[in-house]
Amino acid sequence: MDAMAAQPHQARPRRTIKWSRIGVYALVLLVLTWTLAPLYFLVITSLKQYVGTIAYPLPWLPTPFTWNNYAIMFTNYSPDSISYRFLHALRNSVIASTATTVLNLVFGSAAAYVLARARMRGKNAITMIFLASNLLPTVALIIPFYVLTVTYLSGLHLYDTNTLMVILYTSFSLGLVIWIMRGYFASIPIELEEAARVDGASRLVSLIRIILPLTVPGLLATGLLTFLMSWDNFILPLVLGPDSSAYNLPFFIYSLSGQYLHLNNEIAAGGVLSAIPPVLIVLFFGKYIVSGLTAGSVKG
Repeated sequence: MDAMAAQPHQARPRRTIKWSRIGVYALVLLVLTWTLAPLYFLVITSLKQYVGTIAYPLPWLPTPFTWNNYAIMFTNYSPDSISYRFLHALRNSVIASTATTVLNLVFGSAAAYVLARARMRGKNAITMIFLASNLLPTVALIIPFYVLTVTYLSGLHLYDTNTLMVILYTSFSLGLVIWIMRGYFASIPIELEEAARVDGASRLVSLIRIILPLTVPGLLATGLLTFLMSWDNFILPLVLGPDSSAYNLPFFIYSLSGQYLHLNNEIAAGGVLSAIPPVLIVLFFGKYIVSGLTAGSVKG
């Protein structure tokens, strides 16, 4: 009798666990749907003709189906064509993002190493000042940068150039690189450098041959983050590079919409093409970004 009476009490926890799992799965499914639905509609819109993008209600499948929106980006190379502007924007994005990443890794790592190893007063305050520069919204600084570039530095002819974009991208992301890499350098035992110095290696040699190889995860994480931040920047090219020389892929997508006509299908195709590099970076290097950020935050 006691065993039979105990059976109903043992079944309740199992049912509770089962319903809790169902609730977790339902919540995960809801989050995935909320996250992936815009991407799905972006892809199917890029495969529609223009008439299919203005139908109501919007169809769940690309009807009528076409690849022409992607072909437009690569077929006509006349100066006023969409393909010319797309390839020009793609080139600008690659150049500016790559140059920004290299500059941030070189100068940011050097500054982080000094702030981690040098015996100086106020180095924590200096690090926080660099990091605080990333907390300021870009839109709050865009007008001062415009006035400085057009008025006081007009003789340098920086307006609407990739050089200006690289300088601005670097200034907005350098603080983050210094903060992350300082934590990495601080987590490496200084005894490794001292042993190398005893063997006759200079500080520069010990940095290049011993310390930097140990910080590869941090360099990779900060480099990828810097590249993504530069690749997705829109407000800076909109104000400081809108004419022809320095506009990037986000600005190109924006330029496909006008006052009277919005090329929804071509905008979606441009969005899919511009999203491919960031998506590939996250898919293949996402684990390095996470591990790099977590390892560098242990000490700093």
